[in-house]
Amino acid sequence: MGNKMPSCAIPYPNRDKQLHMVLSTEQVRLVQGSWELLKDELGRLGLIVFLRLFETEPQMKTIFPKIVQMNRDNKLEENIDKDMLQRHAVTVMEGLGAAVESLDDSIILNSVLISIGQTHVQRQVKPHMVKKLWPSLNYGLKEVLEEYYTRNVAEAWKRVYDYICVYMKMGMENPDIDPDITSDI
Repeated sequence: MGNKMPSCAIPYPNRDKQLHMVLSTEQVRLVQGSWELLKDELGRLGLIVFLRLFETEPQMKTIFPKIVQMNRDNKLEENIDKDMLQRHAVTVMEGLGAAVESLDDSIILNSVLISIGQTHVQRQVKPHMVKKLWPSLNYGLKEVLEEYYTRNVAEAWKRVYDYICVYMKMGMENPDIDPDITSDI
């Protein structure tokens, strides 16, 4: 029963594309404001997101062999190391936080996202897998933010996540480029 594959509303960029071309000042404010409410809940948010991902996209468990235990037949067990998952989830949420805090500087943000994409290549993560995280992140944001997760906030987060996907994909497809060089690929 997996999640419906979300489509990215943002066209493939050049490296210097500015976030303000795809996200309004108000949307940046909404995302950054909601992030302020989430900062102290990263462990909770991350755990909600990844448990939801494993529930809705069980095949994604295979890219987490240290977190999800394998049995003797090399088949996935339902035994999840929640402490290790929590640590990973917090790391991912901190990365998301770094992106949110860089929304005012597209050049830094783009470099960070390209670099994150490059590190995911080493872990055998593919661009389509990153897109599959959105429904779970959306679910987690709704769970943690509750009434503060309005339609406008959700739309702003979706635009930010689409932007993140595009630049992570750029890093995944170009694992040897220097993410700090701002010329076109």
